[in-house]
Amino acid sequence: MGRMDDELFTLRITAYTPETIPMNRLAEYMLHFAALMGSEMHVHFKGLRKGSTVLCAKVEQEDIPKVGERLAKATFSDAPADLVRPFNAINGLLRADNARATLKHGTAQIIKFPGRDAPIAQRIGPVKEAGQLEGVVISVGGKDSTKHIRLTSHDGEEVKLTTRSVELAKQLGNQLFSPVRVTGMGTWYRDEDGKWELESFIVQNCEPLEERSLIEAVAALRDVDGDGWKALPDPLAAWRDLRRN
Repeated sequence: MGRMDDELFTLRITAYTPETIPMNRLAEYMLHFAALMGSEMHVHFKGLRKGSTVLCAKVEQEDIPKVGERLAKATFSDAPADLVRPFNAINGLLRADNARATLKHGTAQIIKFPGRDAPIAQRIGPVKEAGQLEGVVISVGGKDSTKHIRLTSHDGEEVKLTTRSVELAKQLGNQLFSPVRVTGMGTWYRDEDGKWELESFIVQNCEPLEERSLIEAVAALRDVDGDGWKALPDPLAAWRDLRRN
């Protein structure tokens, strides 16, 4: 394999041509192709070729072994999530386009994407599991015996919870617009793309969370005159020592 071939990875899609593929569809394929390759600072778009549609990526010499080792794991059952996601996303696009694809390094085939030939995954669940959720309480209500709570998680997603405990509902109501951690039993489903979704969550316990981080709290203590914290070279370490004693 020559030096130029050694740097080139190609994704051949059996749909469209470089002249007919819609730009937004091309962008979707490129986005997931880039995520699949990894090493984002060392992988560069090299252009399109005919042969239906062939996306070409050039990998800098020093990262070729790393990218090759990464791609070799893509179809393993224990492949990491950052490989599974783009692999499944490309397969989903191919299925929608009634196409298949192959990823090659030079002339060697690394990955075969079944696309339209892949069996459609089934929704899995329900799976019941105890766990914890954190978020900001945005509403508490309910006229019947079941009380409904809504949280906004750290990533902005709204989570709906329930409880039959009036006392718990009151506690959460007192924490309106404040961060809390709730413990309880969740019901989960896994969708066709392998993503787990929370169907319901029954709250059994809750506790308020500090809105400020430990670092912010220690910084505030250092601003207080006469308490000794300002003189400490590492007040955060001193705080941890006190907590251990």
